[in-house]
Amino acid sequence: MPYSNMPSRMMQLINESDNLYLSPQEQEQLLGYTRSLPKRFQAARAVEAKENDIVAAALALLRPRYPSFDSYHEHAWDKGHRDMQLVLRYTVQAMLMDDPQVAADKLLVWLRTLFMNLGLTPQFCKDTFTFLREACRKQLPAEANALLDPFLAHSIDVICDFPEPELAAV
Repeated sequence: MPYSNMPSRMMQLINESDNLYLSPQEQEQLLGYTRSLPKRFQAARAVEAKENDIVAAALALLRPRYPSFDSYHEHAWDKGHRDMQLVLRYTVQAMLMDDPQVAADKLLVWLRTLFMNLGLTPQFCKDTFTFLREACRKQLPAEANALLDPFLAHSIDVICDFPEPELAAV
């Protein structure tokens, strides 16, 4: 496997090695990561199987809180559905790689910029993705949720880290 395709956690361990060979501690960290892969893949499959239910449950919580959201943007709820799916999928990728920065680099920073430019508030974004997180907690097996949840928490922090807009759209 070329180094550029190696999962980022593995690359980090290798890059941080001070010697020609990995130390016993570094080897154990690498083995720990690889031993966790079957459980991470199982969690990813659980999310994939429940994705539609998770997003639908999150939207069901969000709609009553923001009943006029669809008046701000054409197809707002459809785009919100798509955004939740994307955040969930990229967060799963980050969980698989054991690196929250994967989701931030691939999607979350761009999405945050988009939300800012649309005039969405940080609170609206926080509610949206907190409802997604809550839906995951209810819909996923405990072990899958335990693996995914810290990455979802990080995704929420990244997405919502922007100032209040001067003119809020929601």
